[in-house]
Amino acid sequence: MRDCVVSACDIDLIVAVYDLLAPHYDAVTGDSSTETVFIDSIIRHAHPHPVTLLEVACGTGVIIASLADRYQVAGLDLSPGMLAVARQKLPAGTPLYVADMSNFQLNVKFDAIVCVYHGINHLTDFATWQGFFDCVHRHLNDGGVFVFDTYPVDSLRMMAGAQEVVQQFGENHHLRIRVRANDEAVFDWNIELFERQRGDSHKFLTEVIRIATFPSERIREALSERFANIKLVESGAGGHDDTEKRTWFTCTKP
Repeated sequence: MRDCVVSACDIDLIVAVYDLLAPHYDAVTGDSSTETVFIDSIIRHAHPHPVTLLEVACGTGVIIASLADRYQVAGLDLSPGMLAVARQKLPAGTPLYVADMSNFQLNVKFDAIVCVYHGINHLTDFATWQGFFDCVHRHLNDGGVFVFDTYPVDSLRMMAGAQEVVQQFGENHHLRIRVRANDEAVFDWNIELFERQRGDSHKFLTEVIRIATFPSERIREALSERFANIKLVESGAGGHDDTEKRTWFTCTKP
């Protein structure tokens, strides 16, 4: 399985894509209540009294907004556009950081750090996954819990073999997604967004988001060098259908 290299150009592209998708992101992803309950239950099972929580790759802040009545929440994302949407739904003063998830320094620690909606799969080489794990370790309090989910390769292959997904949200928007295999464990999400304007005109956005995945054994080994109490849960519990099965990892800082 070949590792890929993430360039500055790749990062700029990811930022540009999500800045453009930010106004539509919540409508596309839909209800997150099941996801939120699941994440909260994992954290409280692993930590006796969690108070502070950071979501990495928080996007528009749907998850932390739902958890803000139970934790002192903060969010981190590479996209300023996503964070601008998040700011509107979060309590005043909620810390939001524009930063690269594989290399950030916040000078604050948390009881829990989460990264959901397969945010880690946007890191397309394993060195950046390890950089992310190092950042999480530095930013967790002793005994803190780390929770994240990832697409296993079988799920991505299933998506690549399926027909394109077409979704309508609102009266004037259509989203089309096609997943294509780029390499053994690298996949391109081809995204097309149509917005109907006045009359018969349309606004059209098309972008490609590249994601990668790695074997659970390799991920567990990297985690074991930094964390303890590593547990895996295959999704279904996360509330997604069989075409989007994910693997959830939970571990703690010794």
